[in-house]
Amino acid sequence: MIHKRTRVKICGFTRVEDVVSAINLGVDAIGLVFYKNSKRFISIEQANNIRKEIPPFVDVVALFVNATKSEINLVQDKISPDFLQFHGNESEDFCSMFKQKFLKAFRVGSPGLENSSDLEHACKSYSSASGWLFDSYTEGYGGSGISFDYNILHPLCRSFIKHHVIVSGGVNENNVENIIRYLDPFALDFSSCVEISPGIKSLEKMSNILSVIERTKNCVSINT
Repeated sequence: MIHKRTRVKICGFTRVEDVVSAINLGVDAIGLVFYKNSKRFISIEQANNIRKEIPPFVDVVALFVNATKSEINLVQDKISPDFLQFHGNESEDFCSMFKQKFLKAFRVGSPGLENSSDLEHACKSYSSASGWLFDSYTEGYGGSGISFDYNILHPLCRSFIKHHVIVSGGVNENNVENIIRYLDPFALDFSSCVEISPGIKSLEKMSNILSVIERTKNCVSINT
């Protein structure tokens, strides 16, 4: 028997010092937002400064919402992200055209994504994605801190896609242990719950939530 490790991505960084703190705490991936309507949007220059601090084996994920091909190509050329994350209404053909690993985000509770069957169908519709990220349905695109009904994800986390499930949307220090115990997702994605203000991360909050995840891993085991 071995203990399963839940991977962690923290998204919406705007400051180099926060990224360094998160890496020192052991996060697996850093999310950078290239959506201009987001309070966590960063410029190419800011992203470059952050990129220089990323060591081996920590992934950089570039997040887009209905961006143009040229906007995405620019980020690819200047930042060299390890993954693209599509958070809008992008088609699978569009997501695949960049010849790079990508994550597709689904806003749980939005029209057509209201139950487990809807979500399974959506995942199959983006079969070339490296992972599917499940967020809450709000007026914005991520970073709201609002939860959704995690029961909807339970069948998916016990199905063929379980190794591709990334849970976001309202996961925080108070509910993360229950979510890991119940869903056993491959990865978790945090943003607002570890912030002082949008884009400004708290070392204490990041440390606290990662400590809970570390403790909880001893409760989730798999047989070998």
